[in-house]
Amino acid sequence: MLPYDKQLFNILMNGDETSFKAVYDHFYPRLYYFVFEYIQHKDLAEDIVHDTFLTLWKKRTGLQADTNLNAYLYTLAKNNSLKKLRDEKYRKTVFSSTRLTADEIEFNTGALSSLWTTDLTFPEVERIIQSTLSQLPPQCKLVFELSRFANRKNKEIADELGISVKTVEGHITKAIKSLKVNLKDYLPLAGFLFLP
Repeated sequence: MLPYDKQLFNILMNGDETSFKAVYDHFYPRLYYFVFEYIQHKDLAEDIVHDTFLTLWKKRTGLQADTNLNAYLYTLAKNNSLKKLRDEKYRKTVFSSTRLTADEIEFNTGALSSLWTTDLTFPEVERIIQSTLSQLPPQCKLVFELSRFANRKNKEIADELGISVKTVEGHITKAIKSLKVNLKDYLPLAGFLFLP
């Protein structure tokens, strides 16, 4: 688990609403992007992600200390998505309100069903991320980490490092290109890295 994700898991175990909000804020964009890849309906994707967090909140006291929060949340989101995609009422909603055809919905359901979101998958994704970042020039790596893992805005990073916003953008673009190549087999699980 990435260090920040481990910190979030530890504060989640405190059980208060403030710690839960930190987990929610960190993982919501990741899970929304993941679900939207398969559902492609804004409201349904939001509902699925909210259901995922509701389940997390209800089951948080039963989580083990070695729980991989990434794997747990993505598995919940995957299962919630599959439930919706297999429900006839939701299939009609998706079909009638997106440009997806019945065949595409069927394909997405199959692709999602076969996607591994286990405890073994996320350490591999994290290993690839760390390996890719370690091959970048130091400043490029730092900029990307500040952007994606510390959730800093480009202007904040530029001010902190004494570089231009364009330079920050260039570093982020370079890191994203490398990550997309190395994470090609895991793009739905790592798509949050590529969000603006």
